[in-house]
Amino acid sequence: MSLAIRTASPHEAERLWPAVAADRLFENAEQFRAYAAAGPWRVRVTDEGEASVLGPWREHLGVLAIRGVWSQERHVADFALDAMGEARRHGFASALSPLLPEALLGGYLKAGMRVLQRIVAIQGHPELIMPARPPVGVRIRPATEADVTAVARLDSACFEEFWRYGASEFRDLSRVERMTVAEAEGGALIGYTLATVSRGAATLSRLATAPHARRCGIGRALLVESTSWARQQGAVTLSLCTQEENSGSRAMYASAGLTELPERYALALADVKAEADT
Repeated sequence: MSLAIRTASPHEAERLWPAVAADRLFENAEQFRAYAAAGPWRVRVTDEGEASVLGPWREHLGVLAIRGVWSQERHVADFALDAMGEARRHGFASALSPLLPEALLGGYLKAGMRVLQRIVAIQGHPELIMPARPPVGVRIRPATEADVTAVARLDSACFEEFWRYGASEFRDLSRVERMTVAEAEGGALIGYTLATVSRGAATLSRLATAPHARRCGIGRALLVESTSWARQQGAVTLSLCTQEENSGSRAMYASAGLTELPERYALALADVKAEADT
């Protein structure tokens, strides 16, 4: 018998906040409360208190992401199937798992998802990052609100459609993460980072360099600047992720003094549009 999963009531969503907060899915309780109120169907629960939170993966893609699941392992497949059903119901073409250690994707694969992308987790200590200066003529500086549109264009040039953000997503990110840009002579932006620090742990959630400006030290200079800022904020550890196939980035991080973890992470995806059309 499949698990009975349904839309959470406002009270049930409120009770879920401590778990959501622990996974840092929202900046604060008010933000989560507004999210649940704007789309109640995105918070899913059972009568036993197990739950999941769903939401769009990127604003320009028809992908519904499972942002978090709090359940017994044997019920993960049921939550994946529920997300696939909600994706069909709300016009999404695909459903996406959370980013998890590959060994923990069994429930999602059982539900019919397939491994989409393998991810390498990288860690280190900010104070051990090898120093580096930007190339001549390149300035590394904190971003301003006026940079958001240009950074969004840069992001589109740097990443495949699945990974890139839209302009409104960047505006939201710039409010909660520290954005740094690399500026060439003449003012063109040729690189950027996004970073946060929480409880002594820094996360570099994005580092990108314009395709025409790679392999000249800009990425390394951005990394050094962001980790220097993180140290000033009290960070003692640094974490980031990159695609397994991104050999250039992996080599740069290794040369800077960061270490890859042996365990691989992954995302799993299920296409649901074709099923909805049959």
